[in-house]
Amino acid sequence: MARSSYISVLRIIAIFLIILIHSSSGYLNSNDFNSFDWNYANWINSFSRFAVPLFVIISGALLLQRDEDTSTCYKKRLFKIIPPFIFWTIVYLIYYFIRYIDFEYVGFPQVINIVLIRLKSGSNAHLWYLYMLIGLYLAIPFLRKMIRNCSKREIEIFLCLWFAALFFSNKWFNAYLPNFDLMFFYGYTGYLVLGYYLYNHQLGQLKWLGMLFFIGCCLITGWGTYCLSIEKGEFDPTLYNYLSPNIALSAGFLFVFVQCLKLPERLRAFWEFIDIHSFGIYLSHILLLNYIHPLIPLATLWKIPVAAILTLLSSALLTYCLRKIPFGKYVSG
Repeated sequence: MARSSYISVLRIIAIFLIILIHSSSGYLNSNDFNSFDWNYANWINSFSRFAVPLFVIISGALLLQRDEDTSTCYKKRLFKIIPPFIFWTIVYLIYYFIRYIDFEYVGFPQVINIVLIRLKSGSNAHLWYLYMLIGLYLAIPFLRKMIRNCSKREIEIFLCLWFAALFFSNKWFNAYLPNFDLMFFYGYTGYLVLGYYLYNHQLGQLKWLGMLFFIGCCLITGWGTYCLSIEKGEFDPTLYNYLSPNIALSAGFLFVFVQCLKLPERLRAFWEFIDIHSFGIYLSHILLLNYIHPLIPLATLWKIPVAAILTLLSSALLTYCLRKIPFGKYVSG
C-alpha cells in the first residue's frame, strides 16, 4: 500500500464530507427535532464532522516529517496559503455585498464596519479554517523540532494529555471537571501530532476495530446531539465541536482504517484530479453551493447528496480553470 495513495483517499473523503456538511446544516435550524429533514441532516453531520480535523491530521502526517529550517518552512507554507487567503477573502466580501447589502440604505462608514467585522474570523464562515491553518503553519517548525526529539512513548503521553485537555476545554464537560490548566496541550496542534504519530506507527491490528469505534463515535455524536437539542429546546451543536473528544476519536479511527486498506499505488485520474484540487475546492465550494442547492428540485433525501456532488465537481472545475489563467495557480488554492 502506497502511503501517498491512502493520504489522497483521506483528503478526498474529507473535502466531500465538508461539502456534505454545508449542504445539510441549514436544515438543523428548524428545531423540528422529530422531522425527517432535521434528523437526516443531524446524522449526515454526525458522520461528517471529523472532516476538518482529518485535514489537520493529514497536514501533521506530511509536514512534521520534513527537514526544513524555519525560514524555508515559512516561505513554502505561507506562500501557498496567503495569496489564496487574500484572493478568496476579497471574493467573498464582494459576494456578500452583492447578495446581501442594499447600498441605498448603507453608507460608507457602515461598509467599512461590515468589512472589519467580517475580516475578524473570515469573510465567509468557512474561511476560519485559513486563520487556524496560518497559526498551525507558524508553529510547525518548532513543533517539528520538539516532536522529532520525543520517543514514541513520549508522543503517546502527549496525545493522552491532549485528549484529556479536550474534556477540560469543552464547555459541556468542563462544567463537571476541576479547572486544571491544560492549555499547552489543547487545540488543533494535537491533530498535527496525531497525524505524525499515525503516519509513523501504523496500527494495522486496529483496522476493523477502528472502524467499529469510528461508527460508535459517530452514533454518539448523532444521538447525543438529538438528546441535547431536545433538552435545550433548540439545536445544540456542542458535540459537533471539532475539538470535542468524540470528533477527535472519529477522525483518528477513520485515518487508521483507511491507512490499513489495500489501495493501488495510484488512484484513477478522476480521483487524482479531485485530490490535486482539494484546497481550491474547499475555498470556492460555498460560492457555488449557495446557487446550486436551491436549484435542485428534489426531496431532501436526494437534494443534499446531489447538491454536494454537483458542488464538488463544479468547484474542482472552477479551480482547474483558475489555475489556467495567468497567476491563477497562486490564488486558486
